[in-house]
Amino acid sequence: MPQKAYVRATKPALIGGLIAVAAFFVIGLVFLVLLVREGAGIGVIFMIFWLFVVALMAGGLIRNLRHYNKAAADSVAEEIILPDGAIIQGAVQPGADFDQKLRKLEGLKNEGLISEDEYKKKRAEIMAQKW
Repeated sequence: MPQKAYVRATKPALIGGLIAVAAFFVIGLVFLVLLVREGAGIGVIFMIFWLFVVALMAGGLIRNLRHYNKAAADSVAEEIILPDGAIIQGAVQPGADFDQKLRKLEGLKNEGLISEDEYKKKRAEIMAQKW
């Protein structure tokens, strides 16, 4: 069965985006005033379009920031479907690192960092875990 993952921007990224959008809006207003003074009709139309797009971007960022603490499935996070066998970094998967634990333990024993008794005891603990 394919796994689902939810992807969303971090709070610092959203705040940085809002700062950038604010700068774009101010720049747009400055150019709009300059173009209106010069009577450049097509430039004024473009700047009005510019300001509209920037306002839409700001609205999206503000919405994402306001809904940030909701559960990922209920918020503005994008849902992606991962193919079978894909590993999500940070996700807890039973037995995902089972073999790594055994290999690490074997390495510790081979390097003489743990005794044979310690090795056997810890190996028994690892083998008793659900995997």
